[in-house]
Amino acid sequence: MQDFASEVSHTRTLVNTFLSGELARRGYGGLAPSHGDILAELCREERVRMSELSRRIDRDPSTVTALVRKLVKLGFAKTERDETDGRATVVLLTERGRALERDFSEISELLRTTWEKNIAPEDLACAARVLAEMRRNLRDKIAGTAPPSKG
Repeated sequence: MQDFASEVSHTRTLVNTFLSGELARRGYGGLAPSHGDILAELCREERVRMSELSRRIDRDPSTVTALVRKLVKLGFAKTERDETDGRATVVLLTERGRALERDFSEISELLRTTWEKNIAPEDLACAARVLAEMRRNLRDKIAGTAPPSKG
């Protein structure tokens, strides 16, 4: 099964290389693929609390804070205090961030059509289910909630 883990790792590297190249080609050189999940959430919903953003993209709050700070520095996002809870911070896209939406959507579609080439839809669906189950298994094991292994 080591080959599978290696394939996932190499595929992730290639996806990030593809995304970085497309972002740079379109003039977004400061953005990294790791910003993608945050940008996708902000495109879906105008205002998102930092804590909710962290939960939605399944990343550590400190990682999300660092990524958001970079987006703010690059002018794609801004932060402000939540109107209903002054202790919470919300993240919003700036005008520049909103302008990125079309390119972001085009890049996502290009990535999807590129990796789906010559792969049957049912195989892609199966691969997605397998990877989701692997993530659940790993999370459970890390959290100490995995059932004892058989054998």
